[in-house]
Amino acid sequence: MNNSLKYYDLVIIGGGPAGTPVAIEYAKLNSDKRIVLIDIHGELGGECLFDGCIPSKIMEITAKQIRQLRTLEEFGVILNDGHYNLAWKKIVARKKQILSRRSSTAKEMLLSLTNIDLLKAKASFINKDTLLVDFNKQHKEEIIFKKCVIATGSKAFIPHFEGSGVDKIWTNEDFFEIMEFPQSMTIIGDGPIAIEFAQILATLGTKINLIGRKATILKHVDTSFASEMLTVLRKDSNINIILKASVTKIDHDKVFSIHYQQDNQERVITSERVLVATGRIPNTTTLALNKAEVTYNNNGIKTNTSLQTSNPNIFANGDVAEGFPRFAHTAQYGAHTLAQNLFLEHNLFKVDYDKNSWVLFSEPNIAMAGISEEEAVRRGLDVIVEHYDYSVDAKSQIEGFDSGQLKYVVDKKNHVILGISIMTNDANAIAGEAALIVANKLTLNNLISTIHPHPTLSESFSVLAKQMMGKIMLKKLENPLIKGLLEIERFI
Repeated sequence: MNNSLKYYDLVIIGGGPAGTPVAIEYAKLNSDKRIVLIDIHGELGGECLFDGCIPSKIMEITAKQIRQLRTLEEFGVILNDGHYNLAWKKIVARKKQILSRRSSTAKEMLLSLTNIDLLKAKASFINKDTLLVDFNKQHKEEIIFKKCVIATGSKAFIPHFEGSGVDKIWTNEDFFEIMEFPQSMTIIGDGPIAIEFAQILATLGTKINLIGRKATILKHVDTSFASEMLTVLRKDSNINIILKASVTKIDHDKVFSIHYQQDNQERVITSERVLVATGRIPNTTTLALNKAEVTYNNNGIKTNTSLQTSNPNIFANGDVAEGFPRFAHTAQYGAHTLAQNLFLEHNLFKVDYDKNSWVLFSEPNIAMAGISEEEAVRRGLDVIVEHYDYSVDAKSQIEGFDSGQLKYVVDKKNHVILGISIMTNDANAIAGEAALIVANKLTLNNLISTIHPHPTLSESFSVLAKQMMGKIMLKKLENPLIKGLLEIERFI
């Protein structure tokens, strides 16, 4: 065994969106500092790039093209032969090309900075300021650090099941590694990953069984939107919805037999493949956090609002941190916060999850920025809530999708917009504006004074603001004093 000792000003463990941006930004700000990024795969991109949001959206865009092909006649385009063939190998090749391009670009950017080292290895703590870096069983190094950022992400959670098929079930990681197209699949789960997989594969032609434990789906989504999405899923002839069900056993003999309890009865369904999408757990097992005096639990590493752990020289960002919203873009936001604080050597900047945003790339899309109506109620906030119906929207009618809604959660006192929910086709295209509105604490009047182009989906932001302010003004006019003052103002 080769043992050596090295010193770095900053060590980052994990090369995904929670770690790589910290390394790059801090290195640019501190050209005289020594930085090392340690990743078990030696590649940059993490779960999002290789097993999550990017490869799933590559499949999603293919599914979207198929849906558009099916509706061409509605737009005045008649094909003599509407038949198409799915070239799965081309989808796989496109996925590999895009992932390789994105990963290599990130690596080139990182390695162009001469004060960063990139190591392909597994890291674990020896004590509060020392890491053991394991390159392989024969070669290990010890690293002393001044500061450390843990950004090891999360992995799929697999519940305990009985049966001969348990070791053959897939998670999202298995699917994107193998990239085999199934004719039928049972998806266990009712969250965002499960819904996206179900819709995408169903559109591509896979027969889907979707099994959820509760009577509803998407527990973290606005309840009215989740209910509407369930209605959409039930209309898809390729998706079989099974709710209020608990999977007990998964057997395999040429095909999978999935045993589940529903309505106090034992039931069985079969499919070619099984994919588990029942949530994620933080990657903390191999880090030896106790030796570094870092407090953690099953939900992740405990941090303060500056992402600092119980060890003041160690920070945690992204999925591995307890309570951190599990999105790549939120991890990048956290990375910027960390890089700035590390540069200043003071925890001046704090993370604020109330301005987080996300998009579910379902059909239709669901997007969210800020807090939900349910969260506002839970906190006891005095808010007003209003909807805009996309059935009256010009752009929605032109696009052939005249349903869905935009929803505001607004502070009743100062009219600051605390939360925005959107459910419509291509909601992802306007989610960025929703994020800007919430992050900058814009008011209804700010949006009313904004001139949005027409016809676009984005003009719905100002239309809903006018709609809400109109009701607020009418309510104020019910006050005799205010009505009297307005009469005096007119007279003058």
